[in-house]
Amino acid sequence: MNILVVDDNRVIRDIVSAMIKDSGHVPIQADGHVAALHHLETSKIDLVLMDIEMPEVNGFELTQKIRLIHPEWIPIIFLSSNDGENYLAQGIDAGGDDYLTKPVKHVILNAKIKAMERISLMKDELDRANKQLEILTSIDPLTQILNRRGFEETLITAWQHNERQKSDLSLLMIDIDFFKLYNDNYGHPKGDECLTKVANVFTQSLNRATDSIARYGGEEFVAVLPCTPVDGARFKAKDLKLSLLKEKIRHEYSTVLPFVSVSIGVSNTCFGAQTPTDLIKQADIALYKAKQDGRNGYALFDSSLEK
Repeated sequence: MNILVVDDNRVIRDIVSAMIKDSGHVPIQADGHVAALHHLETSKIDLVLMDIEMPEVNGFELTQKIRLIHPEWIPIIFLSSNDGENYLAQGIDAGGDDYLTKPVKHVILNAKIKAMERISLMKDELDRANKQLEILTSIDPLTQILNRRGFEETLITAWQHNERQKSDLSLLMIDIDFFKLYNDNYGHPKGDECLTKVANVFTQSLNRATDSIARYGGEEFVAVLPCTPVDGARFKAKDLKLSLLKEKIRHEYSTVLPFVSVSIGVSNTCFGAQTPTDLIKQADIALYKAKQDGRNGYALFDSSLEK
């Protein structure tokens, strides 16, 4: 562990640092609030041992600053020659996690460090579990691509990036043609298999790291294409359509082709969308037009299509 020792007394800093080294950890010294905040900003600090009685900014005040500036939890143990109950309560209220009375005994300090290390490891494990859970809640369990929630988060991020870069953001709304007939005649297990194959084809066809594909719901998919002008979106719509046809997934009950095909609605921020929701609505309107035109194709959004 990297342990920050904050004390205006150099002798105390050296003594405590020697104990830390003897316990197998790395001490980092700071003589006051300026140096302490600098180390917290530039180094990975796992634990702070802080004197309370310091000039300019005392330990309680500095702890409050740390909690305000660094929302991630860093354990803080106060060091003080004052062992009064009110002092201890004030330290906890300020945001401290534990309290040691000076002069610090090596055995007690080592035990406190081990306890904080265990808590820190438990927190890291919990953070990893929460991160994994967050990822899972954004993934469609069947197709293993983004689900609707993941799509909405991705679209908002792309929209914000697009506004900063002042570039075009494209959206493709994709629907499998006559999928209900596929499900009704081949059965739902085959339907799930079909959805997974379609998702895999689309994933392989998106060759930019910034592009993403998501399952919007049922047999609908959506592709987010940042920094993509209309011509690029049109090309990608055609590419997705042809890539799927090359797979030749049988669909004898389609009135378009004997294979699974898709209809695609194309929208772009240049068409006047003011919000991500507007962009979705425009792509959906364009998708309806693609279906009206006979399916197995794509259509661009046009304001004249709005009712």
